[in-house]
Amino acid sequence: MDERIRNVINSKIEECISDMARVSMLVDALAPLHEMDGKHALALGIILGRVYNSFYYQSRRMLMRDPSDEEFQELIALLLARVDELNDAVMKVGAYNIDR
Repeated sequence: MDERIRNVINSKIEECISDMARVSMLVDALAPLHEMDGKHALALGIILGRVYNSFYYQSRRMLMRDPSDEEFQELIALLLARVDELNDAVMKVGAYNIDR
């Protein structure tokens, strides 16, 4: 891995560790999905990671700032409004045959 990328990733890990309050809020808000097994929970984590990354990146790119707490609450509301869709999508994990 290129050293510049390694530095960015390490920086992001530190940022995530220091922002556990938002992670906890997101986990608590998505309580209906807590009963998933490991495979499905991992799939949900990947989806949420991608959505959160997009939310954060686009806020910085378009608004030229980090998202506010109010905007983060709006993200949670948007995810909650689509929790059934997320659940349905995640439960399909393993239903796809991938040639190796």
